[in-house]
Amino acid sequence: MATILITHGIPDAGFRALEGHRIIIPEPLAAYSMEELAALIPEADAVVAGGKLPAEVIRQGKKLRIIANYGAGYDGVDVRAAAECGVPVTNIPDTVTRDTAELAIGLMLAVSRRIGEMNLRLRSEPSRSLFGMGRYMGRSLRGQTLGVIGFGRIGRCTAKLASALGMRVLGYSRRGADAALCEPVSLEQLLRESDVVSLHCPLTEETRGLMDRAAFAQMKPGAMLINTSRGAVVDTDALLEALENGRLSGAGLDVYPNEPEVPERLLTHNNVVCTPHIGTNTIQTRDEMAAACSAQILDALAGRRPENIVNGL
Repeated sequence: MATILITHGIPDAGFRALEGHRIIIPEPLAAYSMEELAALIPEADAVVAGGKLPAEVIRQGKKLRIIANYGAGYDGVDVRAAAECGVPVTNIPDTVTRDTAELAIGLMLAVSRRIGEMNLRLRSEPSRSLFGMGRYMGRSLRGQTLGVIGFGRIGRCTAKLASALGMRVLGYSRRGADAALCEPVSLEQLLRESDVVSLHCPLTEETRGLMDRAAFAQMKPGAMLINTSRGAVVDTDALLEALENGRLSGAGLDVYPNEPEVPERLLTHNNVVCTPHIGTNTIQTRDEMAAACSAQILDALAGRRPENIVNGL
């Protein structure tokens, strides 16, 4: 019987395949502290990482045979330290694709049609002042140009959904965008021509702060920014400046540089829709994510090579 350490109190129904093994998991919605993880990890054969797992914790895991990252983005796990310890780190990119793309489209609709703002106004102002044709006009997505930065699984799915809504789609990726789903362009052209820019790139040294003052200055006046990737891809101060000087008409954000903290200035803007990192937060997807992690763990415990190893082992 192996011991599996799950760092966060995530829905556990999807871990049914691990029955018969010892599972250590915090209470629902809770998470182990770094001190608790450091104390628990020496007895673990496998870890399901739902957040940060730094080198000093990983090195305590003398029995570890796998770290299964509970998501597509694995920047919270020190993959170099894991590789030095001979521990494979996996991710689960396929399970998170559709729901994250759906949220990106949902944020586009919420910002362009002013859904969040109108919801708040109806709750706080006399409704008589809000009804009437011509008041609080929004913009249709139909006929707008969407620029997708990062053309992996989620970027491609977002492009498909946007095309179904009648949007023209531009795509930029360092590895090349799929010409069957978009018009591949340079980053500069994408920023210059897009009415909506949607971020779908991983957080790396190259993408950290990608959307900075220079990038916002290149964007089409009145464009919108959508971010469901990683918060640190965007320079928050530069974003706030672009919102406050009117360069951007709005933004839809699901991720932030220092989660769970959300910059208060963002919350003061009626044209900014913020959600608390809920891209994959549906019942179906959470079960699928747990099942995918379970399959990887069972492979590692049986001496098989698990899918989607991200640290080169």
